[in-house]
Amino acid sequence: MNRVLIVATSEFLSLIKTKGFIVGILMMPLLIGVSIGFQIFAAKRVDRDEHAFAVIDRTGVLYARLSQAADEHNAQVGVGAAQTGPHFTPHEVTLGDRSLDDVRLELSNRVKHKDLFGFLEIPADAIDINVSKSPPMAYYTETPSYSALPDWIEVALRREISSRRFAQTSVDPDLVAKLTRSTTVSTMGLVGRNADGTVSQAKKTNEIETFAVPFGLMYLLFIAVMTTVPQLLTAVIEEKMSKISEVLVASVTPFQLLMGKLLGTTTVSVMLALVYFSGGVYAIFSSGHWELLRPGLLGWFLVFLVCAVLIYGSIFISIGAAASDMKDAQGMMPIAMFLVMGPMFIAPVILRAPSSGLAVGTSMFPTATPFLMLIRLAMTPGPPLWQLSASVAITLGTAAFFVWAAGRIFRVGLLMQGKGATLAEMVRWIWA
Repeated sequence: MNRVLIVATSEFLSLIKTKGFIVGILMMPLLIGVSIGFQIFAAKRVDRDEHAFAVIDRTGVLYARLSQAADEHNAQVGVGAAQTGPHFTPHEVTLGDRSLDDVRLELSNRVKHKDLFGFLEIPADAIDINVSKSPPMAYYTETPSYSALPDWIEVALRREISSRRFAQTSVDPDLVAKLTRSTTVSTMGLVGRNADGTVSQAKKTNEIETFAVPFGLMYLLFIAVMTTVPQLLTAVIEEKMSKISEVLVASVTPFQLLMGKLLGTTTVSVMLALVYFSGGVYAIFSSGHWELLRPGLLGWFLVFLVCAVLIYGSIFISIGAAASDMKDAQGMMPIAMFLVMGPMFIAPVILRAPSSGLAVGTSMFPTATPFLMLIRLAMTPGPPLWQLSASVAITLGTAAFFVWAAGRIFRVGLLMQGKGATLAEMVRWIWA
């Protein structure tokens, strides 16, 4: 065990003294800061353009309401430096003795020449209650990705069309609004009994706590793993190619060497995660969401972080032990990356039903356990203690087996310089 700690200490010091480690620690806060700064900048750069559009109103009654709504909208968003949104300027177009296709072609050409942003065609039976299906209003534009204008048109005309339909049937629209008033559903927690015998009030579910915290922890775990673990593969291959590993195995066994490297990398991952986690705690304090601070969850996060680094580190070490150079390692990397990315694809299912049979089964799969069990743990009601204990035991046992197998592969791989190993050969080396 003393030799394992010596290797772990050496690996830890060699990793934290590199420029890459320092850059890696600073990179995430920098990216977050740049992202927040860009969002603030983009929020201030609101759309203040004037979007003129033509209206072919074949009902003969809806354009007046649309023009009035445009005036109200433009007055509401303001002008000049205080303007908070775009201006919409409608222009009515009549057919006269022209055909509808000729008018469409003319307006399309005006849009192409930037005289108009688009044009709207309101069908003649838009307010007719005798049609079986409401006809759509056609909005023509050269910029279909801009949805603010058609969305505003739909909202502006919806109430007017409904009012005119109610008027045709002598129904009071205010009465309809009262009868069809919607009722919302609030998701609450459970009530309980306090120590003094009183019944505690249920709290409204916090969406940040329900979805953002589990996903954020899983993402933080993924970053901590992928920032440090791939370096093990590179280090093992470089030591094999430079013959350093042959000198090292003269003093320690392959298992001791690789376990030491894993423990050193695990320590670096924990330190990196704590740095990022402290930033998250500061954000929680700043936002005032004290209820999101759960010390027990932090403890389990560190446990699953250690499990994830051990198991994925042992996989990357196995690949490095079998490969003779980086080119050979790249051929086996898709398998390792599939194991790392797999839990990310299953995570949405776990978020929707954390206690389902699928969630329990996948969270017990060794390579997915650290990520998926952490998500379940961050959600209510959380997995039972026996599942947590079993998942940790399964993960640590699998990691120990992978390290032992990597040592066997490493021992044979030293003698196979210049020749990469296939998966079948790696299995034979383990049981040789």
